[in-house]
Amino acid sequence: MVRIDLKQTWNGQIVKTQCKKVSNKSAYETGLIVEGYAKELAARRYGYLAASFNTQSISEGTELDNPSKYAKEKVPINHDVKTFRKISKPNIESETLVGTAVDYSWYPEFGTIYQDAQPALRPALEMAKGEVLEIVKINSKKYFLNYLIEHEQYLQSRGK
Repeated sequence: MVRIDLKQTWNGQIVKTQCKKVSNKSAYETGLIVEGYAKELAARRYGYLAASFNTQSISEGTELDNPSKYAKEKVPINHDVKTFRKISKPNIESETLVGTAVDYSWYPEFGTIYQDAQPALRPALEMAKGEVLEIVKINSKKYFLNYLIEHEQYLQSRGK
């Protein structure tokens, strides 16, 4: 009879850390996709609304864009995108916020009695839903492959 002795080590905390990294990175990348779609769908005249969309997570964030890139009409000289604010960063680690701090942004999003709605954020989120699983899959492979390689090197260095 052959006796096989298997020693397993618990690496649960390392795996939890890798899962948090996957979650945070995937949430931020999904936010970037939503931001991109929102910029494409935003109501445009001078391009300020589209340029003001930004994405924020605890560790990363995007800058405000150039309005002339999205404008249908010539941008008035007296307006400057630097007067716009970025959205605030979230307090929760795995949370990502996408939006705009422009005061009038809800008028085109929901419409008024004088203007039909031209939503950008809600349809952008719907469009991005189909890409979330692929983002999580790619990030999972990346982070867990790195973990497995590092763990294998660690075991080899200990002579196991």
